[in-house]
Amino acid sequence: MESLADILEQELEEAVEVKNKRSLHRYITLLTENLVRQDRNEREHSEFREAIIRIDTRIEEGFKRMDERFEAIQRSMDERFGAVQKSMDERFTSVDKRFDMMFKFMTTGFVILATMMSVYQFLA
Repeated sequence: MESLADILEQELEEAVEVKNKRSLHRYITLLTENLVRQDRNEREHSEFREAIIRIDTRIEEGFKRMDERFEAIQRSMDERFGAVQKSMDERFTSVDKRFDMMFKFMTTGFVILATMMSVYQFLA
Protein backbone atom coordinates (compact mmCIF):
# COMPACT_ATOMS: atom_id res chain seq x y z
CA MET A 1 0.00 0.00 0.00
CA GLU A 2 2.93 2.36 0.51
CA SER A 3 3.78 2.15 -3.18
CA LEU A 4 0.16 2.95 -4.03
CA ALA A 5 0.33 5.93 -1.65
CA ASP A 6 3.56 7.13 -3.27
CA ILE A 7 2.10 6.79 -6.77
CA LEU A 8 -1.09 8.65 -5.80
CA GLU A 9 0.89 11.39 -4.11
CA GLN A 10 3.15 11.88 -7.13
CA GLU A 11 0.24 11.86 -9.60
CA LEU A 12 -1.80 14.35 -7.59
CA GLU A 13 1.26 16.56 -7.14
CA GLU A 14 1.78 16.64 -10.89
CA ALA A 15 -1.93 16.99 -11.77
CA VAL A 16 -2.82 19.90 -9.51
CA GLU A 17 -1.00 22.78 -7.95
CA VAL A 18 -0.05 21.76 -4.39
CA LYS A 19 0.06 24.52 -1.81
CA ASN A 20 0.89 22.28 1.17
CA LYS A 21 2.79 19.02 0.62
CA ARG A 22 2.17 17.85 4.19
CA SER A 23 -1.57 18.21 3.70
CA LEU A 24 -1.37 16.24 0.44
CA HIS A 25 0.65 13.54 2.20
CA ARG A 26 -1.93 13.31 5.04
CA TYR A 27 -4.76 13.12 2.50
CA ILE A 28 -3.12 10.27 0.60
CA THR A 29 -2.27 8.48 3.85
CA LEU A 30 -5.89 8.68 5.05
CA LEU A 31 -7.15 7.54 1.66
CA THR A 32 -4.88 4.49 1.51
CA GLU A 33 -5.57 3.57 5.16
CA ASN A 34 -9.26 3.63 4.37
CA LEU A 35 -8.65 1.33 1.40
CA VAL A 36 -6.67 -1.02 3.64
CA ARG A 37 -9.48 -1.02 6.20
CA GLN A 38 -12.06 -1.78 3.51
CA ASP A 39 -9.94 -4.64 2.20
CA ARG A 40 -9.52 -6.03 5.73
CA ASN A 41 -13.27 -5.64 6.39
CA GLU A 42 -14.13 -7.45 3.19
CA ARG A 43 -11.70 -10.26 4.06
CA GLU A 44 -13.13 -10.58 7.58
CA HIS A 45 -16.65 -10.47 6.19
CA SER A 46 -15.90 -13.32 3.79
CA GLU A 47 -14.25 -15.30 6.63
CA PHE A 48 -17.32 -14.77 8.83
CA ARG A 49 -19.58 -15.78 5.97
CA GLU A 50 -17.58 -18.98 5.40
CA ALA A 51 -17.67 -19.72 9.15
CA ILE A 52 -21.43 -19.20 9.25
CA ILE A 53 -21.87 -21.47 6.23
CA ARG A 54 -19.77 -24.17 7.94
CA ILE A 55 -21.82 -23.81 11.13
CA ASP A 56 -25.06 -23.99 9.14
CA THR A 57 -23.84 -27.14 7.39
CA ARG A 58 -22.92 -28.75 10.70
CA ILE A 59 -26.31 -27.84 12.18
CA GLU A 60 -28.11 -29.33 9.18
CA GLU A 61 -26.05 -32.52 9.47
CA GLY A 62 -26.86 -32.67 13.18
CA PHE A 63 -30.57 -32.32 12.46
CA LYS A 64 -30.35 -35.09 9.86
CA ARG A 65 -28.62 -37.37 12.36
CA MET A 66 -31.25 -36.57 14.99
CA ASP A 67 -34.03 -37.29 12.48
CA GLU A 68 -32.42 -40.65 11.70
CA ARG A 69 -32.16 -41.42 15.42
CA PHE A 70 -35.80 -40.51 16.00
CA GLU A 71 -36.86 -42.65 13.04
CA ALA A 72 -34.86 -45.60 14.42
CA ILE A 73 -36.41 -45.10 17.85
CA GLN A 74 -39.86 -44.84 16.27
CA ARG A 75 -39.33 -48.09 14.34
CA SER A 76 -38.13 -49.80 17.51
CA MET A 77 -41.13 -48.55 19.46
CA ASP A 78 -43.48 -49.67 16.67
CA GLU A 79 -41.93 -53.15 16.75
CA ARG A 80 -42.23 -53.32 20.53
CA PHE A 81 -45.81 -52.09 20.45
CA GLY A 82 -46.64 -54.66 17.77
CA ALA A 83 -45.13 -57.44 19.88
CA VAL A 84 -47.02 -56.30 22.99
CA GLN A 85 -50.22 -56.01 20.96
CA LYS A 86 -49.78 -59.54 19.60
CA SER A 87 -49.09 -60.89 23.09
CA MET A 88 -52.18 -59.15 24.48
CA ASP A 89 -54.31 -60.50 21.62
CA GLU A 90 -53.11 -64.01 22.36
CA ARG A 91 -53.88 -63.58 26.06
CA PHE A 92 -57.36 -62.24 25.39
CA THR A 93 -58.02 -65.11 22.97
CA SER A 94 -57.03 -67.69 25.60
CA VAL A 95 -59.12 -65.94 28.27
CA ASP A 96 -62.09 -65.85 25.87
CA LYS A 97 -61.70 -69.59 25.28
CA ARG A 98 -61.70 -70.22 29.03
CA PHE A 99 -64.84 -68.16 29.57
CA ASP A 100 -66.57 -69.82 26.64
CA MET A 101 -65.75 -73.24 28.08
CA MET A 102 -66.89 -72.16 31.55
CA PHE A 103 -70.21 -70.85 30.23
CA LYS A 104 -70.74 -74.03 28.22
CA PHE A 105 -70.17 -76.15 31.33
CA MET A 106 -72.42 -73.94 33.44
CA THR A 107 -75.17 -74.02 30.82
CA THR A 108 -74.86 -77.78 30.49
CA GLY A 109 -74.91 -78.13 34.29
CA PHE A 110 -78.07 -75.98 34.62
CA VAL A 111 -79.78 -77.93 31.84
CA ILE A 112 -78.88 -81.24 33.50
CA LEU A 113 -80.00 -79.92 36.92
CA ALA A 114 -83.28 -78.60 35.51
CA THR A 115 -83.87 -81.88 33.71
CA MET A 116 -83.17 -83.89 36.88
CA MET A 117 -85.50 -81.66 38.91
CA SER A 118 -88.25 -82.05 36.32
CA VAL A 119 -87.81 -85.82 36.25
CA TYR A 120 -87.79 -85.95 40.07
CA GLN A 121 -91.00 -83.91 40.30
CA PHE A 122 -92.59 -86.05 37.61
CA LEU A 123 -91.66 -89.27 39.43
CA ALA A 124 -92.32 -88.13 42.90
